[in-house]
Amino acid sequence: MQDTTEKLAILEVIAAYGDAVNRRDGAAWIACWEEDAVWSIRDREIAGAPAILSAWETAMAGYAAVHFFSHLGRLEVSGNSATARVYTVEYLTTADGTTRTQFGEYDDLFRRQGETCRFARRAFRVRGAR
Repeated sequence: MQDTTEKLAILEVIAAYGDAVNRRDGAAWIACWEEDAVWSIRDREIAGAPAILSAWETAMAGYAAVHFFSHLGRLEVSGNSATARVYTVEYLTTADGTTRTQFGEYDDLFRRQGETCRFARRAFRVRGAR
């Protein structure tokens, strides 16, 4: 892939991820991940797409509403892989009606699969909440 094509593929998977979160679409969300991906979130490392999807579905069940927005901060492409930093803002409403805003940051590793890129690893950390 040319560098521009690779970058566009990465931007597309970042956008698809956020869109799937906002629509609560587990099938579209997990399609952004490689089968053997690792999701590092808070103090947990979750390995493999089935376990990642299960953890996401469990987490999402605790929210009546989630509004997820992301912004690409850095992107570096190297051959068939790329790394990125993605900043997030989430407006969350729990099942009991409590609301909060959470600011976060992902450090990502992407791998190319044909003409598409998927997350091989996402490491999330909360940067602040209110």
